[in-house]
Amino acid sequence: MPFFAVFALVALIEMATFFWVESRIGLGWALGLALLTAIIGSMLVRRAGIAVIAAIRTKWSEGRLPGRELTHGAAILVSGAFLISPGFITDTLGFLLLVPNVRDMIHGLVSRRISSRVGITLGSQGARYVRQPPDEGDIIDIDPIE
Repeated sequence: MPFFAVFALVALIEMATFFWVESRIGLGWALGLALLTAIIGSMLVRRAGIAVIAAIRTKWSEGRLPGRELTHGAAILVSGAFLISPGFITDTLGFLLLVPNVRDMIHGLVSRRISSRVGITLGSQGARYVRQPPDEGDIIDIDPIE
């Protein structure tokens, strides 16, 4: 699906959810709840972000690669974007991304995906990433048409 279509679909779902919540608890309470989740979310994102930055600095100072911490930082960044946008579904996703176990699960998925494409070599200058050559089965040789 193109990005615009996904964005429009999410906006429609968020509006429908807001109207449903508003019909249950009232407009004032629904707006207050949306504002409250934004305030609490921004405080939690700030705290989690500061903790991840400190962990990244610690790993770098120890001479280790901060792979897990970088994945957590990216998840916290996406969480902040979800929590800034108005809506109860994006807020729920944003709060889920602030849970360390959820971020660990995402890190596991991302690291498996990346490790199949990138290898790590250890040399005298420390660890570095190198692109893995494709398997021979992935190469398709086609003769040019004349």
